[in-house]
Amino acid sequence: MDHAHAAPPHGDPAHGAAPHPHGGLSYFAVFMILLVVTVAEVGVAYLPMATGLKIFTFIAMALYKAVLVAYYFMHLKFENKVMWLVASAPLFLGVLITIGTYPDSEKGTTAFKNGVLRPWSPPADSAPAAGQSGH
Repeated sequence: MDHAHAAPPHGDPAHGAAPHPHGGLSYFAVFMILLVVTVAEVGVAYLPMATGLKIFTFIAMALYKAVLVAYYFMHLKFENKVMWLVASAPLFLGVLITIGTYPDSEKGTTAFKNGVLRPWSPPADSAPAAGQSGH
C-alpha cells in the first residue's frame, strides 16, 4: 500500500486550512469562494437587469456552488465518472420534476386569478356539447 499520498488524520487541527495532499484548494478557500458567490447572488438580486438574465445568472451561480461542494466536500474529486453520474442523478430528476409541474405553477399567477387561464373550463368561445351542463 502506498502511504505517500495518505490523508492526514481527521484530528489534525490544520487539516481544514491546509491544502489537500493531492493538490487543490483548502477547505477554507472553498468556503471563502462559496461565501463570495453567495454575496454576489444577493448583489445580483438588487441589480436592475432583465428577469431572464437574472434567473440565468442565479442558476449558473447555484450550479457552480453545487459542483464546488460536491467536488471538495463530498470528495468527488477523487472518484471515477460513474460516481459523478450517480451523484448528479438527483439534479436531473429535479429538472424533470420542475418541467413536469410547471403547468400547475400557473395557478398562482395573476392571469389565472383574473380568469384568463381556466384549465378546468372549456374555452369561452366554445359552447358545451348537447346534454352537458358545461360544469
